[in-house]
Amino acid sequence: MKKIKFFAAIILALVTIIVSVLYFFYSSHYVGKALQLLGDIKFHEKIQQKDSEEIHQKKLVEKFYEKHQMAVIAEAKSKALQKRNLLLEMINYADSLGLDPKDYHKKIIDDFDRQLHNSEYTSEENLLRCEILFTDAAISFLHDVAYGKEISELSYNGIKLHVDTNKVTEALKKVLTTNAWKEVIDSLEPAISEYQILKKIYQKLIKTIYVNRDIDTLLCRANDTVLILNKLQALSFISEDESTQLNKDSLYKISIGKFQQSIGLPVTNNLDNKTIEALNVPLSYRLAQIRQSLNCWRWTNRVAERKLILVNIPAANLRIIDRNAGNVSFMKVIVGKEQTRTPVFTAYLTKVITYPYWIPPYSIASKEILPKVQKDISYLERNGFVVLDKKGNQVDPRQINWKNITAKNLTYTFRQGTGCDNSLGVMKFDLSSPYSIYLHDTNRRDLFFQNNRHLSHGCIRVEKPFELAEFLLNKSVDTLYLSQCLKNEKPTHIKVNEKIPVLIFYMTADINHEGKVEFYKDVYKKIPLEGKDLVI
Repeated sequence: MKKIKFFAAIILALVTIIVSVLYFFYSSHYVGKALQLLGDIKFHEKIQQKDSEEIHQKKLVEKFYEKHQMAVIAEAKSKALQKRNLLLEMINYADSLGLDPKDYHKKIIDDFDRQLHNSEYTSEENLLRCEILFTDAAISFLHDVAYGKEISELSYNGIKLHVDTNKVTEALKKVLTTNAWKEVIDSLEPAISEYQILKKIYQKLIKTIYVNRDIDTLLCRANDTVLILNKLQALSFISEDESTQLNKDSLYKISIGKFQQSIGLPVTNNLDNKTIEALNVPLSYRLAQIRQSLNCWRWTNRVAERKLILVNIPAANLRIIDRNAGNVSFMKVIVGKEQTRTPVFTAYLTKVITYPYWIPPYSIASKEILPKVQKDISYLERNGFVVLDKKGNQVDPRQINWKNITAKNLTYTFRQGTGCDNSLGVMKFDLSSPYSIYLHDTNRRDLFFQNNRHLSHGCIRVEKPFELAEFLLNKSVDTLYLSQCLKNEKPTHIKVNEKIPVLIFYMTADINHEGKVEFYKDVYKKIPLEGKDLVI
């Protein structure tokens, strides 16, 4: 009996090895063919007949095949169908992550059987075409889960992006070998708490709309208590505990107060016209807001550095983030008004300058300061400005015929002296970007108490400059020295030795420092109300 079991085990092992070898050669055959067709221009022309058939991540697809020698679906038909269903299930989950399944060849995956019998191609071409598109769909989806889609409004990227292609290809291998795609996705997403909270709110909201599509556009009136409560619950302003423990009146007032706080209205706990107006914003538009923010948070995975700074323009706030410690600090900022917008860009913070001069850019000098000087020469002295010629030498402004100076022939530079009256305050933080945009202190600290903090010419004024400087320099700053507001002090330039990326993003929905969702005014009108059509 023992001999029989022994020989049976040997036979089983041999069969397993033979099957594995056959599968390897079988897969290798299709992998080789797929790699060959990926580089075939004619095949690409066929693939790109429709937008939905365009290859999105060609290099990653090639890397997956070359490294793992695995065909995704080019197997026996029964296994191919199993893999197709697995990938379709995974890609359909894109909806729950604020991604669009249509971006991942969903139509082709849905029509798999028809694609296998497409008369435009041979049988092998049909299978290989599906193989490549299915692999591209899975790779593209996993890449976007980990690192986000490209941000269309990003006007400049000044940091070295870190996209671990091995991580993406290994993720697909794990999906195919374990079928545990949900666990793989969870491992790829940002661990940052703001992202995780925002994702849960998004999933609850999209589930509510799918179950009850009418709630999306139904308009609330003052006496529509049930509808109002349903919308507030969909937006996560009512917790499960509150819905079971509080009576209806208390629940109504508390949830309205939370909603008012989240949209920047005075918290009265009572329904007024502005609150009703905000409640009547389609829920699918709120989804569009959150979707955009989730993508921005995924971009934090593209940053290799442990420490980073994230500025949210609509929220007019700044986060200092340490991946090992979460949010280190949270502060208000003042950003560009609609006419002089702060651009969406990324850069490194390179330098801290104490007691900086302010040299207004040409646009401000010619359009704002010059007319004031022409009207009253004493404006310069009252505001601490000196005038410099082309060579940087200081000149007497009273010796200049300002009436003959126009915006077109202005060759002089205005420079504001140091001190607390300086528009930059006592600290400036330089960024590695082509813009005249940077972070700085301010002489108008009263403006941080306003709800509307979109007031600047584009630069970013920070509420807590000393705290920011200590984070950047890893040491205490001499606050006593800086608080003296010294006049005519020479600026000191301090290099930031550690690479600190600054991400300046546009998120109209986000999680505040208390872990609560907030919706912000679309100050630059970047998210059209029609955005609801993208979801439903």
